Amino acid sequence: MIFVEFDLAGAEWVVVAYLSGDKNMIDVVESGKSPHVATAGLISSAPEELILAEHKVVGSITNPTEIAALRVEYLPDLLDLQEKDAIFLPRSMSLRQMGKKSNHGLNYGMKFRRAALEWEILEGEAAPIVEYYSTVAYPGIREWWKAVVAQLKKDRTLTNCFGRKVRLLGEWGNDLFDQAYSFTPQSTVVDICLQAMCKAYEDPDIANVDWRLGAQVHDSLMIQMPIFDWTVVEHVCAKIIEYMRPDIEYNNYKFKLGVDMKIGLNWGDMRSVKKVEEIRAVYEELVASAAQAEEPAAAELEVEQKQHHPALEGPQVLSS
Repeated sequence: MIFVEFDLAGAEWVVVAYLSGDKNMIDVVESGKSPHVATAGLISSAPEELILAEHKVVGSITNPTEIAALRVEYLPDLLDLQEKDAIFLPRSMSLRQMGKKSNHGLNYGMKFRRAALEWEILEGEAAPIVEYYSTVAYPGIREWWKAVVAQLKKDRTLTNCFGRKVRLLGEWGNDLFDQAYSFTPQSTVVDICLQAMCKAYEDPDIANVDWRLGAQVHDSLMIQMPIFDWTVVEHVCAKIIEYMRPDIEYNNYKFKLGVDMKIGLNWGDMRSVKKVEEIRAVYEELVASAAQAEEPAAAELEVEQKQHHPALEGPQVLSS
């Protein structure tokens, strides 16, 4: 049995790029740049090579004292730029981590106090990050927020590109606005997954194939199927990817979302696959690795059994 997961990773961020029409965001999407590195560069003005170098050294460390010591020892060029007021440098995370947290949290109106709480940093450190994200890095986001609020004033109704509508009747204020900002990106992504699931299930071309839906989790689908014919496995996966990449249009921008694929022998241990044609090779590697892991375990079990049951070591002569 093989498990295959199809994930619209980073999809909401891509949808926001075209909803907002922000040139910087669209450039990141269409250029294939790393969104986290690009965002870090736009917020901080630090060059990409230093952002990547710092990430290798700092990684996911969050202790300001430890980060400062690592920068002094390994990243003097970064500190030189900070001293010249040429860049903004966060205290409690690497530049790339700052970009990642910003991309995941700041498209829907989150304020700096909540950001500080969720990121577990000081409010004074969170405030400039939140401010720079929507003023320096991606100013088009604020224009999109204004457009969403203007639509709420008309009839409190929002509609995504698939025609799904929502009417928001909550108390007028920031909580209502934040809910409204998230509706279109989030509903677009989940609607794609739901439609892909239904289309794959109804597709007569793969209807007689023994594949089953294992889970649908917001922006991903997971299927399971036996390994009996690799051409069939590849065909089913190609079909699902096709259905998860429909044409989308917002603000006269037409685009498709990317799909990340993972496979595994169980859902808890999945490995990335770049192309459908690579599934078989990666699967065989997983099987081989599992077999190697089982051999030492089987040997240990045999030794343990012999220790507790000496009779297992060979025939025994019983005295009368």
